[in-house]
This record gives sequence, C-alpha cells and structure tokens, in this order.
Amino acid sequence: MRTFKIWDSADGAATAGRAFTASIAQEVVPKVGDQLDFLKLGIKGAVSTAAVVIETFADIIAPFTLRKGAQNRVILNLDELCALMAFYYDEVPTIGENTDATGNDFIGGLKIPVYDKFDDAAQFLVQADYATQTNIATETIALYGHSDTGEQGRAPIHAVRIPHTTSATAGIEQLSSQIVNEGTLLGIIIETPNGFADGNTDTSIEKLKIYEEGKTVAEFNDLASVSFPTVIDYVTPTPMADLLRKFRMYDLRPAGLDTSKKLTLGLDIQDVSDAIVIIPVIAKKSPCWE
Repeated sequence: MRTFKIWDSADGAATAGRAFTASIAQEVVPKVGDQLDFLKLGIKGAVSTAAVVIETFADIIAPFTLRKGAQNRVILNLDELCALMAFYYDEVPTIGENTDATGNDFIGGLKIPVYDKFDDAAQFLVQADYATQTNIATETIALYGHSDTGEQGRAPIHAVRIPHTTSATAGIEQLSSQIVNEGTLLGIIIETPNGFADGNTDTSIEKLKIYEEGKTVAEFNDLASVSFPTVIDYVTPTPMADLLRKFRMYDLRPAGLDTSKKLTLGLDIQDVSDAIVIIPVIAKKSPCWE
C-alpha cells in the first residue's frame, strides 16, 4: 500500500493544507504504484463575524473534478462528495461546524472512490473550483492518494452530477435522456432542496422509476427505499445529518443494471419546478466481466 501527497502545505508548515482561496486548475496526480484506489480530501476555513453552518461551508467546492485523460470520472460539489462516500462506502467524513464565530469549519477524511490503473497515456487529473462563502476566509485544502491498497473486487467509478429542474406539473415526469453507457449502474443519488422534517415528509421526488428499453425494471419510494449510513439524529440534528438530509440514495447493488441497455428515469414530482441534481453511480467494469 502507498499513500502520497497531491495537495498540501510544505512540511513543517502550521497550516493544515494548501491555500484554497481561489480555484485550483487541473493538475496531474503523481504516479505512485500501479493502481489509484481512492483519494482522501480535507478542507477547512476560518469563521468570522457570524457562525457558518456546515451546509453553507460545503458550498465552497463547486465542483471537484477527477479525470483520467479526457474521460470525466467524478464531477461533484463538496456536499455531493460526502453523499457519494456515504452511499458507496457506508461511511461518513469528519465534520466540524462552528457555532461562535471564533474558530473553523472543516470537513476531513472524505474518501473519493477511483479504483483504476495508472496509465502514462491517460494520467489522472484533479481540479477544484472555488466558490467564496460569506464569513469564511483563509481556506486550506489537502488531498492525498491511496494506491495498491489490496482492496479486491472494486471497479472504476463514474459519478458525474446532472442538474435538473423538475416539471412544473405534479405527477410522473419521464426523462428522455439515457443514463450514460459506462458499465453497471450501482445506484442513483438525488439531491433535493430539502429533506424530511417532522413537519414535512414531502420532498421534490416521491418515487423514482428506472426503465430499461422502456420497461420498468426498478421502482423506489422516497420514504421506504432510501439507503443511508448510520447517522444519529434524534432531537438535535448532527452536522452530518444536516448535510446529508437533502440527499436520497437508491441502491441497486450487488447486481446493478447494465447501462449498455437504454436506461431512463421517471420521477414522481410532488414539489414542482425544484432544482435537483441526479447522480448515477456507475462501476465502469464489473469484476464479474474480468
């Protein structure tokens, strides 16, 4: 196993990462070992004037991009990366949420799946687009690679955000665009403006349908079918629960669905004209095909 620095401060520096007060343009991931299995990301920002909730702080990366050569592999905002980790690994990152305007907000230990070979002809490339947040300053970011970890049976991951505005009319909205043909669809993450609350169990999407060549092959209900990691959220919500509340995760593992067949989605719209994000999580090559 190898771990290595991609973005960080110089050794001996007091800052917990490289300065992130502006966007980081595309950079090459160093080739260390044979296979890049996952990335680990952390980011922090100093809070002043007024406390900043973690949902606002998480808007600071919009988006993070991982490519292999010319191929997009991961294009997600910071909160969406947290949702991907929760869905794919059933784990969540470390979160610190400031409440008194004299400390820092931070998200650390964020694990981003890759699981692909290093290739001199198609290098791994990373970039992070910066979006300023009110009352946050002196931001720093750290990114590390983990290669040759010995994890078995995992395939390269494709997870690219698809923004969508729901229909202006309640009811079933059938999307005409096909899920990209990249391998096996492991599941769908949908980001809605709000999640469940005790006084409101309506969200943008009440049901999700997946069609294969026009025939329904999977149906999900927003209350019964969602998948989440264990997050304690009783009377006082935890920062992580607040961050993940707006995400709905629909799991198709272990079998998944073959994206070489025409897969499209149907959404049962209850909150009309909402801005949502659809994230198909795709394994580019199923281990059973090897």
